[in-house]
Amino acid sequence: MNSEEALFLLLVGALWGCTNPLMRKASEQPSANNTQDVITTTTSNPIKRLLSKLANIKIWLPYAINQLGSLLYYKLLASSRLTVSVPICNATAMVFSCITSILLGERVNKPWRAGLGVICIMVGSGICMTANEGGVEIGDNAGKDEL
Repeated sequence: MNSEEALFLLLVGALWGCTNPLMRKASEQPSANNTQDVITTTTSNPIKRLLSKLANIKIWLPYAINQLGSLLYYKLLASSRLTVSVPICNATAMVFSCITSILLGERVNKPWRAGLGVICIMVGSGICMTANEGGVEIGDNAGKDEL
């Protein structure tokens, strides 16, 4: 795997991971600045609730960035190894999602477990990125049958 591919895989993970907490936070809270938003989001009409969420830039802008990450992901799938690109993108998305959630002030029940999980994901992703395609070769005659 070349460095350009690795950078794009990390970028996809960042686009996915950083936008998920932003969308979650924006969809949970009505805008306190506008009383019309509060009235619309508390109404029982699902169409009005949907329209108010679509009009909220705090929801659709992160969603659009997330979809940009998906487009880049599908482009990468065409040119990279599937067994490496899928786990790397999903693992780094989890890491970026955890970091973004903490930066947004979301409560983490056991921060040491989250930190340990991030470290394990980073180590595993590094192993996937640097592993040989054909496996590990040991010695001069590795992979050759001797008669």
